Formats: sequence, C-alpha cells, structure tokens
Amino acid sequence: MWTDARAATAYGFWWLLLVTAGFLFLPRPGNGTNRLQFLSLPLILLIAALVRILPAFWLPVGAGYDIESFKLVTDALLSGREVYTTVLGRHPYLPFQMYIMSAMAALAPATGLPYVVAIKLPSILGDIALTALIYRAILKRDRRVEMAAFLATLYALNPVSLLVTSYHGQFEAVTLFLLALAWYFWEFGPRIRASATSLGLAILNKTWPVVFLPIALIRLRDRRAQLAYLLLAVGIPVVAVITYLIVFNADPLPMLRRALTHRGVAGYWGPGAVLFPAADHLPVLQPLVNLLLQLKNWLLLGGLLFGLWFTRSQTALDALLTLLLTLFVLTVGFGIQWLVWLVPFALLAGEDRWGKIYSLAAAFMLVIHLYGLHLYPWLGEWLTNPNLEWVIRLSALPAWVIALIWLIQRLRLASAQGTTAIWATEEG
Repeated sequence: MWTDARAATAYGFWWLLLVTAGFLFLPRPGNGTNRLQFLSLPLILLIAALVRILPAFWLPVGAGYDIESFKLVTDALLSGREVYTTVLGRHPYLPFQMYIMSAMAALAPATGLPYVVAIKLPSILGDIALTALIYRAILKRDRRVEMAAFLATLYALNPVSLLVTSYHGQFEAVTLFLLALAWYFWEFGPRIRASATSLGLAILNKTWPVVFLPIALIRLRDRRAQLAYLLLAVGIPVVAVITYLIVFNADPLPMLRRALTHRGVAGYWGPGAVLFPAADHLPVLQPLVNLLLQLKNWLLLGGLLFGLWFTRSQTALDALLTLLLTLFVLTVGFGIQWLVWLVPFALLAGEDRWGKIYSLAAAFMLVIHLYGLHLYPWLGEWLTNPNLEWVIRLSALPAWVIALIWLIQRLRLASAQGTTAIWATEEG
C-alpha cells in the first residue's frame, strides 16, 4: 500500500480505465452464440473481488469527510460512548452499520491493516455477494447461463460500484445487497418472512430502501400477509432503535432527526447544479432556489406516490427500478454514493444497455468529485475557483439527463403495460 496519495490515486485512475474498458467491451450474448462460456460463477466472483480489493489496498485514502466520520463513530462506539451525541450529525443512519464498522476498526490493529482499508472490506464483500445474487437471479428467471454470466460480470466490472466501494469507501453495497436479497426472496421465495426480514435490515442500514415496502404491500392481496410483511420490515429497525436507546440511555432526537431527514447535499445534482451557483451571481434566481429547498420533501413524496400509482401493473422489480429513477430525477439533494443504487436493479431487470450508458455518465461524475474534492485534489492543481466549482457541479448533468430519458422510456412502458392489463380485464 502506498502512503503517497498523489501517486496512489494516479495509479487508481489507470486501474479504473482498465476495468471500465472490460465493462464497456464485454460482449453481450445473442444469436445463439455463447462467447462467455468460460465465465463460471467462481471465476466471476474472483474477478469482482480482485477488481475491488487491489485498489482498496493500494489507496491510502477514501472520501475524506466520510472516512473521518467513520473513524469518529467507531472510536466512540469502541470506547463505550453514545454515538449520536458524541459525533453529532456525523452518522445520519440508524444503529446497524456502526457495529460492522467498529468490527473492522478493531480488526485493523489486530491484523496490521490500515483503517481505511479495513473499513472498505464489508462493502467489497457486499459487492461480491451482489454479483452472486445477480447471477443466481438471472439463471432462475431466464435459464440462460450465458446471460447470467454476462450480467453478473457487468456488475463485477461496473465502474460505479468500484468507485463507490473501493475508492470512496462508502457502504452502499451492504444496503444494496440486503435490498436486492429482499427482492430475490420476494420473487423466488420464501416470500413473506425472508423478504421482509432482509428489507428490515436494509432499512436499518440506510433508510432509503423503505421505497420497496409500499411496492411489496401493494402486490400482496391478503390483508394478513400485508400486515405480517409490514410488521416485520418496520419492526426490525424499530426494535434495533429502541434497544440502542435503552442500552445507552440515549435521547432519540439526535439519531432520528438526522436518519429520517437526511436528503443529501443540494446544488450538486440535476438542474440545481446550475441553478444554485447561478443564484450567487444572479440574485433574481434566489427565490427559486429557496422554493426548491422548501419543496424538496414534497417533490420526493409526490414522486413516490406518482411512481407507485404508475407502476402498479408492473412487477416488483420493474416498479422498484422505475421508482428509483423517479426519485433520482426529482431529488434536490444528492450524495454521490447514491449513483450506484440504479446499477444492480437495472441489470436484474435486463436493462443492461441503459445500465451501461448510465454507468459511464455516473462514473464520470464520481471521478470528477473524487479527484476534485474527496481523494486527492488533482483537479485543484489544474483549475482554480470558480472554474473548479463549476466543473464539479456540471459533472452531474450527463447522469441526470440520462436518468430523465431512461425514466420517460420506462414510464411509457409502464403505461403500455397498464393499458394492456385494462383491455385484458375488460375482455375477460
């Protein structure tokens, strides 16, 4: 492992390009040919592991603010202090991931691993597990080994997943695996308990997977089954929170205020990436900025309700992907690690062509942010403010525009499916 962040991040950039080339040029099966017959599941998992482990070990850094926050959290928990008041505002999550991070923090000195390497290991394992889940799910659904190998390898080589897990150091992969597992159990069984348990753990890890809860409840026709799913999925985080509060005799507000209201950072995503900095120079735009900030929660709620209604005739997986795209298009705040949310569900839904286009744009945004702000400020050596600030903000526009066009395409598909379902009902 290098101690020179500048050299390590430079080599990290070339490694990213190499992996992205494999992602981009991986041949898609078709026309009865199988050009991926050599890719067995163990080999695909080995690729996923090596792609992520190598840069995680040679990079002496992660996203500075997040790694520092993780260190504050693990120091507090390992010393027996209550986390949310000790590191006020630095852990906007419910009490689950902090225990995984603390285990890694304890592992680091015991094994000689640097803290920043140890803290990335659970996410690397999460990504490897996601790769296996994609393979198994596609194989169960399509019965085509070559398509299962192709889509799983696309995730193994995905630059967005690589950047979030091994470069940034965020633990999104753990949450994504739990949510994907909830869908997998929903789709292939056992349906209620296993799916709701996985979803409850996903919500406990990061609250955003709660979007799958109404999707599941709408598709359960039996009231008792709906109640059982709801109680289990919500009960797991509730019991975990209550247990934490009792053990630490803690005030619930510092925890819940951040965990339930965290909406990312405004002004770095979508139209806001232009509007927010422009308002600094054109005061006439400031009322519009203020209005967006006031309406941001209502926009997300409206998008959620609209997406649930519009996708009511779709499968749970299609509805989840469409709903996430809706929230991406409408959100005012954003966290760069969120960019990986769409990737596994796009592949599971067979949307690999859109997934490829989106992944390249999302990886571009991540590189600009990581190499402009969070790892080593390479862009800061070449650009000065305000140019650097504009480049960082505008890097979000390609991914947002692709998400918008992708969403429109999926809404048209959902509308067509809904119309077909109505006709079939009337004819019946």
